[in-house]
Amino acid sequence: MKNFTKIILVLLFLLILASLWVGYQLFAIDTSISFVSPFYIEIPAGASTQQIKSILIDAGLLRNPGLFTYTARITGLHKEIRAGRFRFDKPVSTWQLLQILTSGGSFDIQITIPEGFTIYEIAGTMQNNLGIDSLAFLVACSNSDLLKKIGIPGPTTEGFLFPETYNIPRGIRPDSIISMMYGEFNRRWKPEFNRQAISMGMSCFEVVVLASIIEEEAHEKSEQPIISSVYHNRLRIGMMLQADPTTIYGIKKFDKPLLLIDLDSDSPYNTYRHFGLPPGPICNPGLGAIRAAMNPDSTDYFYFVSRRDGTHIFSKTIQEHHRAIQRIKKLIKSKS
Repeated sequence: MKNFTKIILVLLFLLILASLWVGYQLFAIDTSISFVSPFYIEIPAGASTQQIKSILIDAGLLRNPGLFTYTARITGLHKEIRAGRFRFDKPVSTWQLLQILTSGGSFDIQITIPEGFTIYEIAGTMQNNLGIDSLAFLVACSNSDLLKKIGIPGPTTEGFLFPETYNIPRGIRPDSIISMMYGEFNRRWKPEFNRQAISMGMSCFEVVVLASIIEEEAHEKSEQPIISSVYHNRLRIGMMLQADPTTIYGIKKFDKPLLLIDLDSDSPYNTYRHFGLPPGPICNPGLGAIRAAMNPDSTDYFYFVSRRDGTHIFSKTIQEHHRAIQRIKKLIKSKS
């Protein structure tokens, strides 16, 4: 009888030790795992427990694959694991991993739209990352019913798809993406911007048009208010803007240099032939360019020429401007 009691006690002790070991393995976090945050994995629809385990092993998220499989099956959680894209910001325990996988993932794709992207570049980005047909996206960008419905005050969505990083679900429609990006524009366009624009005699639309030109011209962000002053000065005296980016946008010559013959194009975006602002934005400007359009520096500049390093020489007169051009040409020639 005593021997039987001893055996029972030993078995209980071993059971307690085993439970403690399993508990430790189940809830412990292996801090030695090399981890770059954020980290993503994707569980495809219909994946088996074995396939899921392989994905987690390859991702380096499982410290004990056998325990993961056993726990998932004994608790029934293997039936609750959902398909989707899962984000991890730090290493997790086996139990935490099961909780995350059964809480449901997302099929969102993170896409960054840089400042100054046109709707054509955004369409290409959507096709490359989400598989959305770029032509279908562009058609939606010009859909008058959609523009009216969500309140975009222009002939297309150009200028109002705010450059930002978005988490976009797979399978989303172009009009939903447009609504999302225009919603971000509205969030960034503060109520005081309306008052400021009105005080300058401009509408929101006109501010965005000018901001889009500034965005394209100012490769050095610190020059945005100065370039803004040049265009404000020209508009004030009724001088043509003569902005190369508007002409390029009008003839859709994005991948080739602008030629003298292009300056004779009859496009309404050709500011070498038409006075005032072009009929619409030529890209989607960031907040810095929008602010610069409403807050130009106080200057007497009417001209600027690129130094070919992202910065410009600004001039007050056409004579100064021509001398600046000659200096740039000599500098380029000396380096060739």
